[in-house]
Amino acid sequence: MSWRAFLTDRQNPLSGLKPLELSWDALGGPQDAVLGLGTPSVSFTALQSWLGCGVEIYDPADRLAWWGWVEKVSQTFGATRLESSLEDLANRAAVRYRSMEPGKDFGTLTQTAWKDEPTSQAFYGIKERLIHQDLLSEQQALLLRDASLRRWALPSRRLTPSLTSTGIRVSCRGWFGRMRWRQWQAHTDILGHSPAQQGFQALGASLAQSFTPAEAGSLAALNARIRKIGNPQDSLRFQIRTDSLGQPGGAVLAEAALPASAISGESYAWVSLWLSQPCPIAAGQQHWLVILRDGAAYPAAYYSLGVDENLGFPGGKLLLLDASTGQWKPRSPEADLLFKLTMLSDSAELMARVAETAACFSGFDYEAGSGFSLPYVSESGLDCQEEFLRLLRLGTPSLENLLAWVTPKRRLRVFTMPEANSAEFWLGKDGRIKAGDGRNLETPWQAVGTWLRSETGADCFVENLRLHIPDQSYRLRTTSVDYVPSA
Repeated sequence: MSWRAFLTDRQNPLSGLKPLELSWDALGGPQDAVLGLGTPSVSFTALQSWLGCGVEIYDPADRLAWWGWVEKVSQTFGATRLESSLEDLANRAAVRYRSMEPGKDFGTLTQTAWKDEPTSQAFYGIKERLIHQDLLSEQQALLLRDASLRRWALPSRRLTPSLTSTGIRVSCRGWFGRMRWRQWQAHTDILGHSPAQQGFQALGASLAQSFTPAEAGSLAALNARIRKIGNPQDSLRFQIRTDSLGQPGGAVLAEAALPASAISGESYAWVSLWLSQPCPIAAGQQHWLVILRDGAAYPAAYYSLGVDENLGFPGGKLLLLDASTGQWKPRSPEADLLFKLTMLSDSAELMARVAETAACFSGFDYEAGSGFSLPYVSESGLDCQEEFLRLLRLGTPSLENLLAWVTPKRRLRVFTMPEANSAEFWLGKDGRIKAGDGRNLETPWQAVGTWLRSETGADCFVENLRLHIPDQSYRLRTTSVDYVPSA
């Protein structure tokens, strides 16, 4: 029995197509595959219908060795080659640009709404593309988005010169690569309002600024822009309170004290307070940041906080406590407090969210214990694979490296990199992977993501293996060296 390839969406093998080259990587599992057929037996239209279909490849012992999907097909006719690929396809598009609109929005980085092509999405799945441009008007950006979507919604046919013999080639990708089809939206765990200061507010009894987090999280730090006038000696207390009918409630969720010595008397500056324990904050519920003095108000020695009288924070309001009545009242003129709240996210939960956004896996399993708790800020313009790998490289709190692997059932697993003393296989002097009995390993791809003992006495970690099936040769990429086994 020889190597065989199947479309998982079809009942029959790939019309006699034979695997030619396969690769696996420690970050993701099956990586690339090339299938071929010397004598064309199917039409190019039939080949093109395979694009996006799942693929499974079995070795001569009928063991599942590789799994993924069809990305490109090509057919050679004499000196020309006809090919079609999903690499350039996109059926959901948006444009990110700097606005040319006159007024205060000029030069502002903005993004159009996403637009979909449902017919293409129904056939191939959703593949997004974010188009980056410089200065555009809103109308220009929308026209560019719509025109690009019409051009990219279906795979095009391309005719190119060919120097190879007549035949068919089918290029496949592992499921981990499918993460690149979806964009990861920019995200920050820093909430609040921090434009240029436009005004100040002397702190009397206390003041409160409301905010409503869009996502749940753990609050770790509080920031405000403050200076002291004169020489006040009492501390400031920062509290996070629940809401009660549009005003600060009585329940204090978190509290931290700021001594007078930590506040500048020369100018307004950002001060930061870290909570002794992170405070859980619910999503979609209004909360209040309350700032109050431990001592009594004194006209010659007080604290002043920076505010924004341009009202640039529509998600909240600033209230002042009238000490004589005990009632909260709006400031006049109205303003927003300059403040920042630092939340903490769990890296394992973030990876799960990225995997869910990629929408190409049947599930996600984190098998490395606890993740990192960190203030999370992601860049804009990254696809899901780029962001997932960025999180994966953080490792674990105990400084262990992480690996990822997509199972045949398309579950994305994350687990710790095995220790060097866990090696089950050998790397022989001939560069071939050996089983424990010293014979060449029949399934060398099983060594990807593991350590190899070496006859030279140095262990190495297998990052990647590329197998050339016709002669069963392969190339290894290890932690620091490429190995090409001798014949």
